[in-house]
Order: sequence, then structure tokens, then C-alpha cells
Amino acid sequence: MKWASANPNGDACRGRRARAMADNAAMSRSASALEEGDLAGILGYPMTRATLVLERAYETSAGAVTGLHRVEYTVLALVKGNAGCTAAVLARTLGVSTPNMTLWLDRLGAKGLVARRPSPTDRRANHLHLTREGAEALRRATAAIRAAEEEALAGLSQGERLLLGELLRKVAAVKLSSG
Repeated sequence: MKWASANPNGDACRGRRARAMADNAAMSRSASALEEGDLAGILGYPMTRATLVLERAYETSAGAVTGLHRVEYTVLALVKGNAGCTAAVLARTLGVSTPNMTLWLDRLGAKGLVARRPSPTDRRANHLHLTREGAEALRRATAAIRAAEEEALAGLSQGERLLLGELLRKVAAVKLSSG
């Protein structure tokens, strides 16, 4: 039986993942040696590469410190800034379905990081709030992210970082036409 050789602790899976991550890191280091060709004029290509750098920074910092997935961190940050919001509002904001958002909130609730309080005016809705544990996890994750981004973006001046953030917020705010 193929599965019988796998360690119940998942060592085989972790080993494959570690090798894959090392292979990806090696490819990333050599990627700059590749000719970009048609990609040179496509803005999405450097944005994707930059996203990979920042995702790696998240995983090795906040993800490692708190065990929070990037989506969980984002939801905690939005709930903190919008205490009392609903799953439907979060789902619209993040561009995911309400049932998908409910699954993420279930995970955060099971970890004791988010509390749901019934709406006094709508029996179908719950208002979301961070627990003390959620606020502490968010604080630790944010500090770790800031330090990791500082290192990842060391090649940019403070002004370039501010400009980059402003431009990315503008791009994110664009509404795609439905046509």
C-alpha cells in the first residue's frame, strides 16, 4: 500500500515540501538570468514576482510566529479596524464568497481569535469582534510583518516605499468593468 510508508507525523510530506521550497528558492535566484521577452512590458509579471517575495516574507515571519495564514491575518486586521462588521461585508471587501468567509471565520473562532455577537436588528447576521487573544495575535503578527517587510524592501527608499504603497492601493481600487 502506497500510503503505508508515510510517517504519521507527516515527515515525508515535510521533506518533499522542504525540497520543493529549496528548488523554488534556487529558481528564484536564477530567474533574473532569464530573458523576460514579452513579459518585460506586462506589469502583472513584476507585480507577481514582488508578491512572491512579500508572501515569503510573511510566511517566514508572521506565519512562523503566530501560525496565522495570510487570509486569517487579513481578516483579523479588518475586524480590528471595523469592529462589529459582518461576514458578508468582509467577503465583499476581499472578493470571496460569504460561505468561504464563514469558513475562515469558523477557523478563527475555533482558535479563540474572533467572537461573533448576534445582531440586535437582523437575526441572520453576526457582528464580529476580536478577542483579547485575537488582538494579541494580530499585534505580534503585525510587528513580525513590519520587520520582514523592512528587510525585504531594504533596496527601496522610504519615499519609494510610500509611492509603491500608494500606487498599489490605486490599482487595487480599480473596478473591473463587467463587460
